[in-house]
Amino acid sequence: MTNYIEDSYIGSEYYDIFNEWYEIEGARKIKELSRQLRTFFNYKTEVIRYRFRSTPNLAENDTNTKFLSRKQEIESLTREFIILLKKLKKNGQTLEQGIQSLFFDNNKTPLNKLSEITEKLSMLLPYFSEESFYTHPKFLKFSVTLAQHLCLVKKCLNAQFSEFFEELEINYNNLEEELEDLIEVTPIKKQKLKKQLEERLTS
Repeated sequence: MTNYIEDSYIGSEYYDIFNEWYEIEGARKIKELSRQLRTFFNYKTEVIRYRFRSTPNLAENDTNTKFLSRKQEIESLTREFIILLKKLKKNGQTLEQGIQSLFFDNNKTPLNKLSEITEKLSMLLPYFSEESFYTHPKFLKFSVTLAQHLCLVKKCLNAQFSEFFEELEINYNNLEEELEDLIEVTPIKKQKLKKQLEERLTS
């Protein structure tokens, strides 16, 4: 009888601990997903601001020290990120297959390294999304492209939220295409295209 009471008490204690852990972990995940969405909408806003900018030629050198420091940091981490991804795309397998294979590898160092650098980059992107950096279209495009690839990796690393990151990846891809069209069709290029069209019509 005593053992039964003790077992019940221990079971109840573990149940409470598990529930507490689940609540903390659940709250952390919800906060993370919320941050991901906020970051995307901030980037979407920057693309809209770039589309309707009043000055065609923007001064990309207009930056502060903190911005430049963070920019250098994210570019350095991105180089490491790219090297890791290239190593995973071998023997004809896709990037997703390469990431999934890490879970079955006895050596967890590559998986841990990928998770670590992905998390670091994911923490840096929101900073830029809070900045008014539509005046830096090339870096804006770089950030959007990076976010798209981070979503692909997170989709593989977080199976329970794979659908969320897959949808977010698609949204970033659409945003990248939109921004690419905007950057390519500058006023000068528009004039050239117009002139070329006129020449074709008159020839």
